[in-house]
Amino acid sequence: MQCEYCQANIRTGSAVCPECRKLVKYNVLGFGNTKRVQQALSELIAEQHERIRNTDTFIAMLRDYLPDYDVERQIIEKAVRAGALTDILKAFDKKEEFSAVRDKLTRKEEMSGSETEFVLASLGYMMGFGYPSSMMVKDEPKKKKTEKKGPAAINFDLKVFGRIDAFKNRIARHVVVKEGFTKLEGYCFDGYGFMRDVELPDTLLMIGEYAFSDCKKLEEIEIPASVKKIEKGVFNACVSLKRVKLPDGILDIGDNSFFCCTSLEKIRIPDSVNSIGENAFSGCGALTTLIASSNVKFIDENAFSYCPKLTVVCTENSYIHKYCIQNNIKFKTSAVGAPLPGDDEGEE
Repeated sequence: MQCEYCQANIRTGSAVCPECRKLVKYNVLGFGNTKRVQQALSELIAEQHERIRNTDTFIAMLRDYLPDYDVERQIIEKAVRAGALTDILKAFDKKEEFSAVRDKLTRKEEMSGSETEFVLASLGYMMGFGYPSSMMVKDEPKKKKTEKKGPAAINFDLKVFGRIDAFKNRIARHVVVKEGFTKLEGYCFDGYGFMRDVELPDTLLMIGEYAFSDCKKLEEIEIPASVKKIEKGVFNACVSLKRVKLPDGILDIGDNSFFCCTSLEKIRIPDSVNSIGENAFSGCGALTTLIASSNVKFIDENAFSYCPKLTVVCTENSYIHKYCIQNNIKFKTSAVGAPLPGDDEGEE
């Protein structure tokens, strides 16, 4: 096995490169996606390291970072709920703690040996401990990697609408992004002070971070149903934004998404959303109504700061209902199973 960073040879069973000391990604027996999970978790901790200590928060973020690996995500969730991550974070002697966590997961949670090793390999890589699993799968020789067996994997090639593409609209009032583009690059329209409205294509899948930040005259936008991921800060400081329709399918409202959108009066959170990030609606002084389902399981403590007119419409005894009570936010509730008030009113 060779290190992907320095190409040094790595002894089978080692989880750390002997030359550059980088951690080694590897698959665990029975879990052919372990490397991909390890990579996703390393991105999670790089971006969200301050939020991983809360179990519910961490599990909510797993749904964002591992959207394509349901089986693996559910196994990690089970282990985290059993205290695996908390125990590792508290530990001083990591090897000893991993042994204790292994025993807890196999005996008390009745997880299989391969499931336990997968969890430890994944969390170990995330925390930078380099856990050497006894079920590590040795990489096949490179020549075998070129062999095609069965149907080829589907690759989604993103056609990115970047800052260069956006530049020709620098002084436009009405902007149209043509069909075929699948992603808006981060910051692509940042600071476009003349834009009042924008039409997005039905081919769009992703909107990058701060894509429309500081568009001070942007008044309305409808995001196509095709969009599945909206990154943080997308409408940060859009002070004229009055109407926005978010698509069902997105999993979270990221940090600073609507920070200081001082003209926004009403918004409906799609049922697919499970978390609302830091300062997501902070400073929305005109916001009177926010409708959200019981699927929301995490809200940052500053998500609705400086929203003096806000009333949250939600389901009785839901997470967001309890959040409103704890944070002294006005609310209106519907009984469990009943439609939320205002659901039929659109995004006026």
